This record gives sequence, structure tokens and C-alpha cells, in this order.
Amino acid sequence: MTILNIGNEALNSQDIAEKVAADIAFLTDRLVLLHGHSNPNPAIIESYQGMLESRQTVLAWLLQDIKKASNG
Repeated sequence: MTILNIGNEALNSQDIAEKVAADIAFLTDRLVLLHGHSNPNPAIIESYQGMLESRQTVLAWLLQDIKKASNG
């Protein structure tokens, strides 16, 4: 675990990683549902896909930071 300071708040990186992982699961499920529609809205799919990719990048960064802290 590491502490991330955001503004005046000190946050546990593990807690943030768990929240981001939950967001990824939600977005993945939504994309599966949207792709299952007979006429999916491409703008919504693109928006959700962008959010998903962003959160995956953040999670990878958080997990890298957590791994460094546990090895450190």
C-alpha cells in the first residue's frame, strides 16, 4: 500500500485501485450490453470505450505503484 496525496487528502492506493477495478467491470458490462443491441449508438460506445481505456491505464499505474511499494 502507498499513500497518494491529492490536494489536501491522503488516499490509500489500494482503495483507489479497487474502485477503479469496479469501474472497469461496470464499463465492460455496459459495453457488452450496448454491443448486444440491434442498433447500438456509436457515440455512446465510443465514450464508454474511452472511459474504459482511461481507467485501465490508471489501474495499471496504480498496480505498478502498489507493486513497487510492496517490494520496496
